[in-house]
Amino acid sequence: MSAMQPFTSLTAKAVPLEIAKIDTGMILPGRFMRLHRRPGHDYHNAFLHDLRFDEKGVPRPDFPLNQPAYRDALIVVTGADFGCGSSREGAAFAVKDYGFRALIGPSFAEIFYGNCLQNGILPVVLPEKAVAGIWAQLRGEPGAELTIDLPEQVVIDAGGTRHAFDINALREERLVNGIDDIDVTLQHKPAIDGFEEKRRRAFPWLPVATNI
Repeated sequence: MSAMQPFTSLTAKAVPLEIAKIDTGMILPGRFMRLHRRPGHDYHNAFLHDLRFDEKGVPRPDFPLNQPAYRDALIVVTGADFGCGSSREGAAFAVKDYGFRALIGPSFAEIFYGNCLQNGILPVVLPEKAVAGIWAQLRGEPGAELTIDLPEQVVIDAGGTRHAFDINALREERLVNGIDDIDVTLQHKPAIDGFEEKRRRAFPWLPVATNI
């Protein structure tokens, strides 16, 4: 089974990222894609690297992720079209490796949106007016918490206002249960193994398929 963490309800600090059209090349700069991603050597440092650091590698103090009030945030409230540009799945890995569980914004690039869901990250689409209101709350009270209730499909902002959102029912079920496409396939493992055994008996001269 995958290590995808189930997502049901999350109450956590949120960080306002009031920039539109942050593309996947900004989320994960291309030079970091040459690194072999593995436990202990992930994309944590690569996430939004060129926005977080200047050309000398010094953290930019005015960037929200570098401000102490937001450093434990698990939710990012983004501008429109977050994740646009190329379809590199590494951008979703970078979001995950940095520690975020959810994104809230007016819109997300379609492929990036799907990659986030496949990696256990919930992207929530809310109207621009609602996002602007949440930004104002987070600026006014740095470190404020939001609640995202996936089964109820609602975001509760820092002032207690509820914002409904939509998500595909199948995607919701998989997130709630912490399963990805591989896990779905593995649910049929007995049938797959049975088919492969019959195939080997019927056609012993054919190459043996790799078991799942």
